[in-house]
Amino acid sequence: MEEQKLRAALIDAARRIDRRNMQTNNGGNFSARLSKCQMLIKPGDSEFSSILAEELVYADFFGRGIKDGGKPSKEAILHGQLYIALTQVAAIMHCHSPWATAWAEHADSLGMSTWHSSVKLGAVVPVFDTGGYVVAFEDAADIAAQMRDKYPDSRAFILRRHGVVAFGASVRDAASCAELVEETAMIAAISRMVGAANGT
Repeated sequence: MEEQKLRAALIDAARRIDRRNMQTNNGGNFSARLSKCQMLIKPGDSEFSSILAEELVYADFFGRGIKDGGKPSKEAILHGQLYIALTQVAAIMHCHSPWATAWAEHADSLGMSTWHSSVKLGAVVPVFDTGGYVVAFEDAADIAAQMRDKYPDSRAFILRRHGVVAFGASVRDAASCAELVEETAMIAAISRMVGAANGT
C-alpha cells in the first residue's frame, strides 16, 4: 500500500480502537510494515484519539528511529521482532483493552468462547508474562519465536498486566483481531461469572 494511504489506515484504526474504549490516555501502540526492515509506528507519548497521520514515525525492526521525526514507541522492538519472525504480518495493534487484560491476570491463555472467535482467531490466544512495563529485546524475540513455532495459527497474544497484541495481513485486519480478542475475553469472563452464580 502507498505510504500516505497506509498512514491514513493506521489513524482510522486508532480512532476505531479509541471509540470502542479499548485504549485511553497515551498508552498502546500500532504499526505497519513498510519494507523488509522498516515500519511506520506510533511515537511515544501520543494518544489514539488525537494522533495525526504525519506524526507517525519510521523505525527499523530493532526499534531504532530512522529519518527525521519523533521517537518511536517504547514497544517498537516488540513490533520489529514480530515482523522479523512472522513474515506474513503486515500490521500490529497493541492496546490495553480491559476485558482481555483482566482475563490474562488469571489465565495462561484465552480459549475460543464463541463460534465466531473459533473461525476468526484461528487458535488459542496465549498469555505471556514479561514481568515489566516494557518488553525487553530478549522477551520480544522469545515471544516472536513462540508465535511462529508454537502458535502458528494464532493471530494474537496477551501480555499479562499489559494488554493485547494483535496482528494481521492489513491494518484493518489487525484492528479487527484486537476487537475480537476483547469481545472473546468479555464473553468468556461473563460466562464464567454466570456459571459460578449457577453453581456450574
